[in-house]
Amino acid sequence: MNIGFKTLKKIMLVVVVAVPALLQAQDYTLKQAQDYAVDHYYEAVNAGLDIKKSKSKIWEVTAMGLPHIDAAASYRYAADLEFDFPPGTVDGFMAAFAADNISQGKLSASQFIFDGSYIVGLQAAKKYLQFSQFEKVKTDNDVRNMIASSYYLVLVADENIKVLAGSFSNIESSIKEMTALVEQGFTDETELDQLQLMKSDLESSIQSANQSQSVAKQMLKLNMGLEVSKTIGLSDSLVGIVDLISIEALTGQQFDAANNPNLKVLSLQRDLLGLDVKRYKAQRLPRVAAFYQYQNTAYQFEWDWLQDAAWYDAQNVGVNISIPILSSGQQGAVINQAKLELTKMENMLTYAQSAMGIQFTNAINGLNSKHANYQNAKKSLKIAQKIYNRTEIKHQEGMASSFELSQMKTQVLQSQGKYIQSLFNLLNAKAELDKLQNK
Repeated sequence: MNIGFKTLKKIMLVVVVAVPALLQAQDYTLKQAQDYAVDHYYEAVNAGLDIKKSKSKIWEVTAMGLPHIDAAASYRYAADLEFDFPPGTVDGFMAAFAADNISQGKLSASQFIFDGSYIVGLQAAKKYLQFSQFEKVKTDNDVRNMIASSYYLVLVADENIKVLAGSFSNIESSIKEMTALVEQGFTDETELDQLQLMKSDLESSIQSANQSQSVAKQMLKLNMGLEVSKTIGLSDSLVGIVDLISIEALTGQQFDAANNPNLKVLSLQRDLLGLDVKRYKAQRLPRVAAFYQYQNTAYQFEWDWLQDAAWYDAQNVGVNISIPILSSGQQGAVINQAKLELTKMENMLTYAQSAMGIQFTNAINGLNSKHANYQNAKKSLKIAQKIYNRTEIKHQEGMASSFELSQMKTQVLQSQGKYIQSLFNLLNAKAELDKLQNK
């Protein structure tokens, strides 16, 4: 077979366009999509940055209790200073009062010896690191749950398009047969018009389904942290994911409050507020700090780059002690407010523990209910398929019309749609339960 030059060019153009698109496309399993989102979705990335920030905060607070050394230099010119000294009487000591140019260098060091607020602040910084780490766990858990729902939604959209496409193909076949019967005068045009109406409705449904699929896939890519322009494929199927589920194992779980990220974050918030109370109390304790200071000053009557200057140095070593005595109730009011905030958080944590327990029970019940609906939808699909098979035999024997066969096929496709929806609902129920158990 000979291929023309123009045809060859078209084939080459198709290859050039299609191959890069195929190379750019990447398939993702559900787990791969979740893992990618944990590394790239902006909330998960920001949670990781908060951990780094918390580590820096620990060092910031730690450094407050380490030696601090500062250096300073200054120059001052006394423009209107006038002293009348008899000739030969201006010695170095008098120059300190009469010099117009004063240059000074200073070196100072300080070190905490005791500060209760510093000790509590260091504890709080370490606790905040734990808080950031568990906040990251909670965020990752939320992201995985979000990706699961988005992934399932795309799969449902794909299956819905397949069901509608099958229904459309069936309607077209029925229209073709019915048209032939009408032309031969075996039936009137009423059944044909009904089929044409069904076809028109299906065309609108298919268009809407394609748009829904496009939006669902864009949302999945957005939630994964992928560029929306990238082409991706989904490796897993709804049925394949459901086959891996053990309902007995899931519904036999006990609520693990200690492993629930939401409760853990609230617990750490309570601990931070408790440290806040300790910090305010520690402010009533004395503060002790040591210091050292070295100072060197040059006095000159005329600026000559410090030549022939009279230099005087001084050193100071000492201890500063600060003892709070009376705040007229201000500190007590601050401590009382911190205690009230701590009590509020404890009340919130107690309520959250009870609420999460109820939510877990509801999630178990929801999973059982969705699983029962899935089993019923599966059974209904088998029944609808059996009815269609019988009707198809009758149609072949001339005992059923094409319209009846088309109705039975539509019923099968509707049952398939309900079956797919029940799969989606079951998987979402499992995802909700996994979220509560941090899985």
